[in-house]
Amino acid sequence: MKEQIEDYLQHLKLERGLSQNTLAAYRTDLLEWVAIVRRREAAQVTPRDVSTYVAALSEAGRKPATIARKLSSAKRFFAYLVDCGRLPTSPMAGVSAPRIARYHPAYLSPAEIKALIEAAADDPRMGRRNRAILELLYGSGLRASELLGLRQGDIEFAAGFVRVTGKGNKQRLAPLGGYAADALDAYLAKRPDPADHATDLVFLGRSGRPLSRVALWKIIRKAALRAGLAKSVSPHTLRHSFATHMLEGGADLRIVQEMLGHADISTTQIYTSVDREYLIAEHRRYHPRELARSGRDDPDPEADLSLRSDADGRKP
Repeated sequence: MKEQIEDYLQHLKLERGLSQNTLAAYRTDLLEWVAIVRRREAAQVTPRDVSTYVAALSEAGRKPATIARKLSSAKRFFAYLVDCGRLPTSPMAGVSAPRIARYHPAYLSPAEIKALIEAAADDPRMGRRNRAILELLYGSGLRASELLGLRQGDIEFAAGFVRVTGKGNKQRLAPLGGYAADALDAYLAKRPDPADHATDLVFLGRSGRPLSRVALWKIIRKAALRAGLAKSVSPHTLRHSFATHMLEGGADLRIVQEMLGHADISTTQIYTSVDREYLIAEHRRYHPRELARSGRDDPDPEADLSLRSDADGRKP
């Protein structure tokens, strides 16, 4: 079955053009399947093995969303074997994923974003680079892989955009705001000499080698600690924050979809539910009738404006 998995991954790479990160995720899921089910041949797998697999994941404390993703990986693999004529039917036919709660992406307030960027820029040696990284992740809504794959020729300072390669090797134009442009310009002026002089990748490590995903995560986690942020922060948190703040500011959903590179607008719509939750919370917090219902007095208007500005960085 491991050989069949490698054939399947090669199919995904050549026929569907999936990225190395996506292929690695599929490989991890499918090899874990093999380790739990313990069948040498795909033809030996039964629906009972599927139940054993789900039970093992549950006992290991995996979240419903993780189990659903892993089941999806296995389903696609067996469907591929059926399509190729290697199996008459899939043992996973009729298997349903566990019910999961609606996903609400975590995001930071504008004030928290500002604190995070300033903390990242405090690094004495790589502060310029770190500021440019966070300004791009937040200002342009880039994925981690898109940022790490960015080349100098992809940056159009005059036109105000960057050319990024997203999922499935699809290219799009992402906006390059003023803060991000200034940070990029300052970093490129002092960019370290690359170890491989042939590379034109924008972001490099201290040794001059291309920045890795692990290093990118460490930069952001270190900045979050310096900024005193108690919540978990990842590169994708800044992308979530970009989308949420754009919609809160009144941006059209279709425009945000284009900026993020989402193939399906339903993916972008998760941010509208976050926005609605924010509106409901603000209503309950500031409306006089809601305040009376909760037994609180009306806040002083001036203090209220100051509180909102300090709390989340929004201008009244």
